[in-house]
Amino acid sequence: MAPISKLLKPLCLIENAGDKSLSVNEEAKMILENISQPLVVVSIVGPYRSGKSYLLNKLSGDSEGGFSVGHTLSANTKGIWMRCVPHPIRTGHILVLLDTEGVGDVGKASRENDCMILSLAMLMSSAVIYNSKTAIDQDAVKKLSAMTEIHQIITQFAAKQDGEDLQMGGDDPVLPLLVWTLRDATLRLEINGHPVTADEYLENSLQAITRVKTPRTQEQNKAREKIRRVFPNRRCFVFDVPASDKEILSRMDQEPEEKLQSRFVEETKNFCQFILEEVPPKRLTGAMAINGSRFALLLQSYLDVVKMQDISFLENSVTNMFTNENKKAMKKSIEVYEEKMFSQHVSCHQEFQQIHEAAVEEATEAFKKLHIKHDKSLEEYLDELQTDLLMKKDEIWKSCEGSSLQRCNDIIRDLRSKLDQNLKENKYHIAGGHEAFISDKESIIQDYTQRPDKGVKAEDVLQDFLRSLEPLEKLILEVDQQQVDQAAKPKVHQVTNRSDVTQLAQYIRGYQMPPGSFTHILIQLFGFAGHGKSSFVNSCLFALGGDKFNDYAGEATSMGGKTIDRRGYKLTENITIVDNRGFTNMSSAQEWEIYAQLCNCVPLNNIVLWEKSLEERVSLVTRRLQEEATEVIVPVLIYSSQQTLNGEERENIREFLTQAQNLTRIKPFIVLTQSQRVNRSSLKDTFSGMGMENIYHLENYLLSDHFPMRRKHLDILTVLCDILESVTYYMSCNSNPRNQRQHWTSFLLKKAGTIL
Repeated sequence: MAPISKLLKPLCLIENAGDKSLSVNEEAKMILENISQPLVVVSIVGPYRSGKSYLLNKLSGDSEGGFSVGHTLSANTKGIWMRCVPHPIRTGHILVLLDTEGVGDVGKASRENDCMILSLAMLMSSAVIYNSKTAIDQDAVKKLSAMTEIHQIITQFAAKQDGEDLQMGGDDPVLPLLVWTLRDATLRLEINGHPVTADEYLENSLQAITRVKTPRTQEQNKAREKIRRVFPNRRCFVFDVPASDKEILSRMDQEPEEKLQSRFVEETKNFCQFILEEVPPKRLTGAMAINGSRFALLLQSYLDVVKMQDISFLENSVTNMFTNENKKAMKKSIEVYEEKMFSQHVSCHQEFQQIHEAAVEEATEAFKKLHIKHDKSLEEYLDELQTDLLMKKDEIWKSCEGSSLQRCNDIIRDLRSKLDQNLKENKYHIAGGHEAFISDKESIIQDYTQRPDKGVKAEDVLQDFLRSLEPLEKLILEVDQQQVDQAAKPKVHQVTNRSDVTQLAQYIRGYQMPPGSFTHILIQLFGFAGHGKSSFVNSCLFALGGDKFNDYAGEATSMGGKTIDRRGYKLTENITIVDNRGFTNMSSAQEWEIYAQLCNCVPLNNIVLWEKSLEERVSLVTRRLQEEATEVIVPVLIYSSQQTLNGEERENIREFLTQAQNLTRIKPFIVLTQSQRVNRSSLKDTFSGMGMENIYHLENYLLSDHFPMRRKHLDILTVLCDILESVTYYMSCNSNPRNQRQHWTSFLLKKAGTIL
C-alpha cells in the first residue's frame, strides 16, 4: 500500500445522526485502508467556536483547505471529522487530526451522544486535546468528567492485552494523553501568591477539595478523581487572547502572526512542538504501531464498543487482526526464503543446503521483526514456519533437479551430435579410430564442463553419459587393435610418430632391455613432499593403458605429502617406477637417506626413517653390496610449478642433481607439475641454469580431475619414452653393474662418516 500525500480537505470519519446512530463514513475508511504508515492520531474536543480549528491547522502545517470556522465546526456539523497529512517531524508516519462536534454541553438534549463521541475520540487517539476557555473551573471539570464513561472499558482492554492488571499512572499505549488547552485566559498563573506553571495549575485544579465535605463537594471530588484516573498522563497549555481586534479574531487562519499577540503566538508554537515531538504513534499494546489499514479495520469495533459498552467487540477484532498480521508475516518470511533460494545458482546439494540454512535464518529474522505477540507464542509460530520452509525446500530442490536435468541433457544432446554422426559414418571402426573416439569424448567433456549454470545434476548427467559410452569404447578399441595388427604397424620398439599416444604406449609396454648385464630399470622419483610424486606414479600407470584411474600411490590431499616409505610400482615386467620418500629439507640426516634411496640401498616397500646410527648405515650399505645389482637407475626430480625456489633450496637441489648424475651416469629428468596456469619459462630457465636438459611441463591426473585427456597422456608417455631412450644410450656405454655398485658404496660410507 502506498502512502497518501495529503488529505487537503477535512472528511467526515464518523457520521452522527443523533442518539446511537453513529456510523463509519466509507469514503474516509477507504482512504485509511490505503495508508501503510504508522499513524499519530490527535483528536480535539470542546465547546463549539472555542478555537479548535486554529490549533488543528497549526498542527497540520497550513491553513489552506483545513478546518475552518463556520464549516466543520458549525452547529449543524455532526460526528468526527478527519484530516491526514504527512507527519512534519516523524519520518514515515502520518498525522491524523480528528475534530469532534461540540460536546460537553450538559444542557444538550443527548448527553449520552456526547459521551459516545468523546469515548470514540479516546479509543481512537494517541492524544486527546480538551479545549476550554478562560479558566479551569468546576464547570469545565464537570463537562470533561461527564464524557469519560468509556475509561473502564479502555483499562480492561489494556490489562487483557498486557496479560496483567493495569496499574494506572503508567505509560500504557492504549491510554491516550490528555492535553488541556485553556483559551483566552486572562488569569495569572499563581497559587497562594506564588507563580506556577501551566501543568502545576492543571494538577492543582484536579486535586480533591479539602474543605468540609458536603454532597456537592463529594460529587466535585469524584469528578476530579475520575479525570486523574482516566488520564494518568496530562499536560496543560494556557493561551492569551489572540488579538483585541474582533475582525482579526474572525479570520485568524488568514492573518499573519505579526498581527496576533506575541505571547499567544509563542504558546501556540510550544503547543505544536510538544504535540509533534511527544505524542507517540497510535498503538494497541506493546510495540505494535497502528497503520492506516489496521485503523480502518478497527473503526467499526470502536463504534460497537461505545454503543454496547462491551469490550468483546474490540477484543475479537484485535484477535482477528493480529492473526491476519501474523499470517501475512509468515507469508512474507516464506517470500524472503524463496527470494534467497532463487537468487543463486547451485551446482550440488551441499551448496543448496548451505543456501537453505542461510535463507532459513533470514526468513526467521524477518518473521521475528514482523511478529505480533498475541494469542500464539513466537515459538509456536516459528515451529510452523520451520515446517513450511522445509516443505518449500523440498519443492525448490525438486524444481532445481528438474531444470538441471533438462538443461544438462540438452547440453549433452547438443555436444554429442558430432560423435553420433561419426559413428553413423563408421569413422571410429578403423585403425586409429580409438584415439579419435577418445579425442572426441574429451572434447565433449571439456565443452560440457565449461558450460555455465548446469545446476545440481551436472555431474550425474555427465557420469551417466560416460557410462553409456563404455561398451561402445570397448568395441572400438578391439576393432582398432585388430586393424593395427592387420595393417602391420611398425614394431613395438619403434616410434615413427611421437604424437601418436597409442604408439608411444605400445613402445613402452613392449620395451626390452638391450643385451648386457643390466636387466631392470628403476625410475627413481625424488622431490619435496607434496609436489606430485605419487600423482605422477598414478598418472604413468593410467596413461600406459589402465581402463580406469586408480589412486595406487596414495595422492596427497594437501601440501606436505603422504608418502613416508619407499614404494615400487611395476610399469612393465622390466620397468619399475619408485616413489621415494619426499624430503622437506636437505639436512644432513635427510641427505644421506635420499642418496641411499637413489643408490637402491633402501629396500622397496619399507618405511624410510631419516635418523639412523652410523652402525645401521654401514650395515645397510655392506649388505646391499653383497647383493647382485642389475638395475639401471634413472633419477627424476618432481617439482611443482606452483612453488618458487629460494636461494638455499636452489643450491641444495643443484648439489643433489649434480651428485645424482655422477652416481647414475644419467642426466636427471626434471618434471614440472601443475604447469597449466603459470609462466613456464622462469622455472625452466632455473633448472637449465643448473645444467639440466630433460625438462618437462605436464599436468598429473588427480582424484578430482581424472577424465582421460589426450594431451595429458601424450605428455606423460613422452617423458617415459625419453627415459627409455636415455637408458638405451647408457647401456651402450656401461656394462659392469658391480663397478657401479662399488662406487655407490664408497660414496655412501664416506657420507655416513662425514655427517657423524
